[in-house]
Amino acid sequence: MRAKTHNTARIKELPKPRGWRLETEQIERRRFLQVVGLAASSLGAAACAPMAGSTSDQTTQERLAAAPLAAVGGGSRRPSAGLTSPTTVPTPGPEMEITAAYLQLLLDSATDVCVFPGGVVELPEGTSLLIKKSMRIEGNWTTLKVAGSTPPKTHLLNADSLCDGSQLEIKNLRIEGPSTANWDPATENIMAGISWQLYRTWNSKLVVRNVTITGGYGTGVIRAGGGAFEVTDCDLGGWVDGIAFFESHGGSGALDLRNTILRAPANSKYSSIGLYIHPHLNLNAESVTGLDWNRYVIYLNGTPLSTGRHDLKNVSAVNCALIQTGSTSQTTLMRCSESGQPKNGGSFLKGPVTSIDSTWEGAGMIAVLEGVAVERRFINDTIRPTGTWMALGTKTAGTVEITGSQVDLTGTAALIKLTSASTTEVTITSSRITSTSSSFPINVEGGTVRLVGTASVPNSRAVRPGRLIA
Repeated sequence: MRAKTHNTARIKELPKPRGWRLETEQIERRRFLQVVGLAASSLGAAACAPMAGSTSDQTTQERLAAAPLAAVGGGSRRPSAGLTSPTTVPTPGPEMEITAAYLQLLLDSATDVCVFPGGVVELPEGTSLLIKKSMRIEGNWTTLKVAGSTPPKTHLLNADSLCDGSQLEIKNLRIEGPSTANWDPATENIMAGISWQLYRTWNSKLVVRNVTITGGYGTGVIRAGGGAFEVTDCDLGGWVDGIAFFESHGGSGALDLRNTILRAPANSKYSSIGLYIHPHLNLNAESVTGLDWNRYVIYLNGTPLSTGRHDLKNVSAVNCALIQTGSTSQTTLMRCSESGQPKNGGSFLKGPVTSIDSTWEGAGMIAVLEGVAVERRFINDTIRPTGTWMALGTKTAGTVEITGSQVDLTGTAALIKLTSASTTEVTITSSRITSTSSSFPINVEGGTVRLVGTASVPNSRAVRPGRLIA
C-alpha cells in the first residue's frame, strides 16, 4: 500500500511537521536517511541530529557531508546538478523512482538553490513538501502530479514556517492537483499548491515565476502575512481561487502580477475567483487574463480598511466579472476588458474608480455600493452591453462621469438606469451613443443624467424625481 504522506511505500505516515519536538525531528531524519541508503549505524550521532534549519543545523550538515552515501535505486554518488548543498544527494538514474521523500531531502539539503529532477513525478494523495528556509527552487520543468479525486488535506509546497525576513522563489514548475470533475460546487477546500502563511511577515518576499497549477487545490498560490509578492508568466487555477494575498494585522504588502492567466478549473466552487486580495494591500496587475470564474477575476475584500492602490493594465475578464473594488481604495483600469457571460452579473464598483480606454461588452452589468458617495469615471471607453450596462439602485450616490466614450446599444441593451431612490449625478460628455435598442437607453427614475456635448438618445426617458438634462 502506498503511504498517504510525502514518504515512500516503505515509510509509515508521519505527523504534521509544524511544531515538531526535537525527538520527532530525530526520527524523521532517520527515516529520510534510510530512503537514500544512509544507515543510521554508519552515521552515529549525525543520524540523530536535528533537521535542517534547527539551531545545531550547521554541525549536522557538516557531519552528513563527511558520511558515506550508498547508491539509491541505481542513482550515482554525485550531487544533483546545480544543487548548492553540503549534503551529498544522489543524482537519480534512469531506473530510480523519484519519490516525495527524495524531493524532501533535496529541499532539506539545499542552502541557496534546490534543483528538482525534471520529468513527471507521481506523488501519492496527501503529499506535503516542507520548505523550511529561504531558497530558490528551480523546478527544472518538473511536473508534480498528485494522485486522488478528493479535496487535498495538505498544502503541496508548504512554506508556512518561514519567518519574517525570509525570501523564497519558485520557478519553472508544474503542479497537477486532483481532479474536481465530480465535486459538489459547495465543497470546502483551503489547501494550496504553494502556501506561505505566517502573520506579520511584512519584510519577506515570495516570487513565483513560470509556474502552472491545475486541478483541485483550493488555491493555486496563497500568501498570507503581507510583504512583497511577485507572480510572473504563470498559469494558475484553484477550486476557490488562483491566487490569494492576505494580511490581517495592519501591516503592508504589495502584489506585482504580470503576464499571467488565472484559469478556473472546468468545475470550480460556486463562488470561485481569480485573485482574492485584501484591499489595503497594493496591487499592480498587467497583462492578466481571467477565464471562467464564477465571480470576479480580481476580488478586493476584507479588513483592515481599504487604503491600498490598485492599478490594472490590460487585464481581461472572459465569461466572468472583471473586478470588485475596495470601498475606499483607489482603483485604476487602463485598457481593461470584460466580455462574455459573467456568471454573477458583472463588476461591483464599491469605491472610487477611473477607467481609461477599457472595453465593456457582453452580459455584464456594473453595480455600485449603496451609500458611498465617490467618483467613478470612464474615459474613452467602449461600451457594448447585451443588457443594462450600469444599474444605480436604492441609496446609491456620488458621481459617474462618462467622457469621450463610444456606446453601441442593440437588442434590449441599455446604457444606464437610475432607480427612484438613487441620488447619483451622471454626466455624459463628448460621447457618441448609437442605439437601436427596444429598451430605454437611458432610464432616469431618480438622480440626474446630464448630456454635455453628447446628442440626445432616442427613446430615453426621465420619471420624477429623476432628471434628464440635454
